Amino acid sequence: MVKQKFYAVHNGREGTQIYTTWEETKSNVSRYSGAIHKSFRSLAEARAWLLGIADATASDVPPPYSYPGAQSSQVEPSTQCGMSQVPIPVVKLEETDGEFEGLLHQTMEVDDPQATPRLTSQLRFPELDDRIPMDIEAPVPADSAVTEEEVIQLSPEQQAALNMVKQGKNVFFTGSAGTGKSVLLREIIKLRGGRPSLKLGVTASTGIASLNIGGCTLHSWAGIGLGKEDKDALVGKILGISKREFMAAKERRAELLAKRARGFALNEEEEKFLAIPPGERKNRVLDRWRECKTLIIDEISMIDGKLFDKLEYVARQLRKSELPFGGIQLVLSGDFCQLPPVPDKSGTGAQIPATFAFDAESWPRCVGDPIVLTRVFRQREQKFVDMLNALRFGRVDPETVRVFSSLSREVQYNDGIEPTELYPTRQEVQGANSYRLKQLPGLPRIYESMDSPGRDETGRPYPPARVERALKDVIVPEKLPLKVGAQVMLVKNIIQGRLVNGSVGRVIDFLRPREAMAKGIDIALPDSRERSRFDVPDIPGGPRVESEDPTQLSQSEEQRKRKIEQILRVNSVWPAVHFQNGCVQLCVPLTFEVVSAEGTIEATREQVPLILAWALSIHKSQGQTLQRVKVDLNKIFEKGQAYVALSRATSMDGLQVLHFDPAKVRAHPRVLQWMTETTGRYNGPSYIQPEQSIDDELEFWKDLSC
Repeated sequence: MVKQKFYAVHNGREGTQIYTTWEETKSNVSRYSGAIHKSFRSLAEARAWLLGIADATASDVPPPYSYPGAQSSQVEPSTQCGMSQVPIPVVKLEETDGEFEGLLHQTMEVDDPQATPRLTSQLRFPELDDRIPMDIEAPVPADSAVTEEEVIQLSPEQQAALNMVKQGKNVFFTGSAGTGKSVLLREIIKLRGGRPSLKLGVTASTGIASLNIGGCTLHSWAGIGLGKEDKDALVGKILGISKREFMAAKERRAELLAKRARGFALNEEEEKFLAIPPGERKNRVLDRWRECKTLIIDEISMIDGKLFDKLEYVARQLRKSELPFGGIQLVLSGDFCQLPPVPDKSGTGAQIPATFAFDAESWPRCVGDPIVLTRVFRQREQKFVDMLNALRFGRVDPETVRVFSSLSREVQYNDGIEPTELYPTRQEVQGANSYRLKQLPGLPRIYESMDSPGRDETGRPYPPARVERALKDVIVPEKLPLKVGAQVMLVKNIIQGRLVNGSVGRVIDFLRPREAMAKGIDIALPDSRERSRFDVPDIPGGPRVESEDPTQLSQSEEQRKRKIEQILRVNSVWPAVHFQNGCVQLCVPLTFEVVSAEGTIEATREQVPLILAWALSIHKSQGQTLQRVKVDLNKIFEKGQAYVALSRATSMDGLQVLHFDPAKVRAHPRVLQWMTETTGRYNGPSYIQPEQSIDDELEFWKDLSC
């Protein structure tokens, strides 16, 4: 007879827990940075082991995840779960309206900011009792990570690209805005394992674009910093990392030995670290280069051709292979008709013209003819699709001028939700949103995020500087000021097909969860069950999400019930939002993750999943399908910018265009020449077939103020 085992888990996906099956244990520790576990023959032994870890590491661990509590302007230390003198994220009422120049900033005041809680009193064992842990939402893979078991129906063009990836071929796919490039990219990531790993590099040219696909920047993955050095210097730079890592490992080893000498128990990962002699520790960047099978680069249009050549050389040198890109399979995605690479500067400050990736000397060896996606899912009006396609190539005929000039009229709506105006820079967006917020009566509530470090392979928290750097491109702000009447945008998918990333609404109240439920207002938590509850657009020949497995739906329902119970226990005040489609939801904080090049969680931010949405920067509108849009072409000053802004709209009925000027609609001549040479698209037919809208499509616009 097999004896019952008890599996103790410390710092797992669901926090510190004890499970009675290996399957549950594995799901909570597999691919989760910092999680450790051990099996025991008795419950008492498992409890003792966990309590021992809590006692031994109380001085080393950061505060556990906790939810913000609604506070007045006086901030009190948290006393939840036996903790005292611990700073927690708060909601504040501003004492004065002040000048809203950008988002409002507040400073938390606590008696001892360095105080760290003991974890002993927070331990919960859901398999063995009915107590609910106070960590409201345990870290789980973010929306950007492709982990859900979805069945996607691809168009023939998308399927052809996916088949090439399956065959191990290098692939570059492109297309206009709204053609489903990111849907295809997510399917490719899922095909190759779903998350970054040594064998799969998931990267993009910029930080924001990389967050949308659950990866990191290409520069970070490659370990090249800014990449300004010549190609041989970059090879030496990567090889030189091993010496620095050796010294860091030596220092870490000394710390752990000192900790053990003081009588503290080491966790499993720390013991493993000590078991490996310093000279045998691996160079993680070098490992990535040598072990990588497939490298994904999104928004390839932002990668300079000279940098592409350097990386191709580095790959061959580090992998000791003369195959193109050292034999790594390349999957490239992007639209060269949008933003070109940022020009470099010489030592004298003079601007050096950038080259496109397709002008790299190594491009023909690495990349074949592009796969051009032509089915548009975002816009349904054929006339609108054709005109946007013409703008993409910088073509403006008299009819296009007439139609877009006629869109200068003000569009009237009776629900109080205004069109979102798109601006080129963050400063303009902050100024517009701050001004509109200031016009509303009353004091704003400031929702401050809870930022937490991820952990490296030893279970050690990443340093604050790295966490701050990792979180700088997360779309939700560190501080979110809101008032009743504020126009906001949801930046998380909640209900498939109805409440998604990009949904716009107005704050109508601030309520506690029980008050909201008494009024019939749902709590906004991501719930895959909703996909079967509401009609999902069925796109003929295009991407479509099918119903999920019944077992997964049951697990999702149970997780949702637990989260709601936990939120009710905290009993804080959150914004109730009336969205454009009529849904009213209480928006509570959710987790946003940043994933490292190794696929581990580098940092997390827990914040109300809203941003102010009277105005939006064009680069933050990436991935958004906006039903109400306002664009002033007087503010446009770069090639491709007008096309990117206008293509966010789903229809001409919901689009207002001020100061339409054909001179503002420009495409880069080198891109047009290349497209003519490789695909004939510029001189070819302009007809593009429209389909129904999708919400995942990622299009990037560089915020020139960065």
